[in-house]
Amino acid sequence: MLANFAVSCSLLAALSVPAFSEDAAGHHHGEAEHVSELGGVRIVHAWTRATEDEEALVFFELENGSDKTVTLIGGESEAASAVALVGIDFKGGEAKLVPLPQVPVKPGSELHLDPESLALQLTGLTAPLKQGDVVEVEVQLDLGHLDVDVEVEAADAKGHSHAGHSH
Repeated sequence: MLANFAVSCSLLAALSVPAFSEDAAGHHHGEAEHVSELGGVRIVHAWTRATEDEEALVFFELENGSDKTVTLIGGESEAASAVALVGIDFKGGEAKLVPLPQVPVKPGSELHLDPESLALQLTGLTAPLKQGDVVEVEVQLDLGHLDVDVEVEAADAKGHSHAGHSH
């Protein structure tokens, strides 16, 4: 059951913003920061799929290296009208998105947002997401917020193209 995920991801911090060009929709073009960190909490390998739709799902790994439980609450983005934490439930072969209030992440553990379990759902996208773009999402944790660069992968991507290398 999705509600049983032990995820505490409420540590978000403002990172230095890399040099990007930004279009009118708030999409960056250029090299993304792969790691966002705040108070011992790291978010790595943030990605989404290219889409012409008004919705997108954002995936990443949250690593709680702090000595406290951290709670992932949701997020905000200039590229979308709303950002919400959702569980992905596969019933009858179809993925159904289930709104989640928040997810705690215990000290020393990780929370994986991936196409099989959890995501941040961007709704009301201000422009299509094109492969190679970078969208900034402010991830909200109970500790604060983290500015995360989300890389736009191919429309049929199953994971982050750089996942697997270490940071």
